[in-house]
Amino acid sequence: MAYQYYPYQPNFFQNPVPDQLTQLRQPYQQTAQPYQQSGQSIVWVSGEQEAVGYLVAPNSAVALWDMNAPVIYFKQADASGRPTIKTYDLVERTAAPRAVEAPPVSYVTHDELKQLTERLEALEKGKEITNESDV
Repeated sequence: MAYQYYPYQPNFFQNPVPDQLTQLRQPYQQTAQPYQQSGQSIVWVSGEQEAVGYLVAPNSAVALWDMNAPVIYFKQADASGRPTIKTYDLVERTAAPRAVEAPPVSYVTHDELKQLTERLEALEKGKEITNESDV
């Protein structure tokens, strides 16, 4: 029996069905895709549900910016991988914060203090008690 030559077929072992996992990842990658801006990455999400579902590696944190609202979600995971999320609202600062003004302080003069002391001593002795009963 003679040896028969079969030409090399590179497509023989390829999967004829398209990869469905990559099709599922495409919408997620479009919404939660890091945006590179001057060396910093911004991760955009389309809402709180997507921020809650965003995976964070253990001992790391990420700031997730909401595309639909002025909100930032700060998601971090501890060493065991348990995530926690904090929500911050972005509020525009329209003017510089004003310093809190202290209320004006009024002082007592020595003469006023001396008069008050004399009145108190007189009340203790009972001199002005008779004057008040006349009223």
